[in-house]
Amino acid sequence: MSYWDFVKTEVRDRGPDPIVTWISNSSRIELSTITFANAMSKASNFLLDGLELDESSSISVNLGNHWQSPVWLGTGLATGIKILDASGSVTFGTLEAARFWTGPSESYAVISQDPFGMPDREIPAGLVNGSAEVRNFGDYFAPTWPHDSAAISAASNGTEFTWDQLVEYANIIADNHEIATGQRYGLKGESDLLTTLALQVVLPITNKNSVVLLDQVDPDFDAIKNQEKLDQFVVLSETA
Repeated sequence: MSYWDFVKTEVRDRGPDPIVTWISNSSRIELSTITFANAMSKASNFLLDGLELDESSSISVNLGNHWQSPVWLGTGLATGIKILDASGSVTFGTLEAARFWTGPSESYAVISQDPFGMPDREIPAGLVNGSAEVRNFGDYFAPTWPHDSAAISAASNGTEFTWDQLVEYANIIADNHEIATGQRYGLKGESDLLTTLALQVVLPITNKNSVVLLDQVDPDFDAIKNQEKLDQFVVLSETA
């Protein structure tokens, strides 16, 4: 099964259930499986029809532990466009990071960090206002080309994974952190691209997990665990 096949199955089986939750110091946003799939659909259509990316293209996503991160990472897996840890055909990042962007302006899409995804009003000239433009695209998505089991889905630090290899790696990550199928876990900190994909994007879809992204400097783990009914936390190295 492709990533999008898994997504469609999860929408059918647990559509209204929370799959991605984001908690900052001032906000809490919860995405049901249906809402998550709709957001990825709009973003995937934007990649293909708005940015005109194709099978030879690549993307990079640098959005930390915001709820937008699994949405935009998911577009790569949904469309079959390769995800890189840096220097993709288009980079999706924050307005703050955009001020240090030195590549072609049309290759950087600004994704808002607003809790509700409201677009940033003022961005540097020439950059793509991704959060504004994605709103122009529909929330029905069907892959443009057939799933290729041999195609590289993600590459990081010289390591390349197909989709099937990425699923295998995600299962290893789950075993290492004792994340059982169907568990709801909190995620704090950052890591390499492949680990981020595993914990933010793959396991919630393939293993029926639910992830709570902690976007706080000093979270109250006990309070959050009780509030969100978490089975456990996964704390990653901030410098990984």
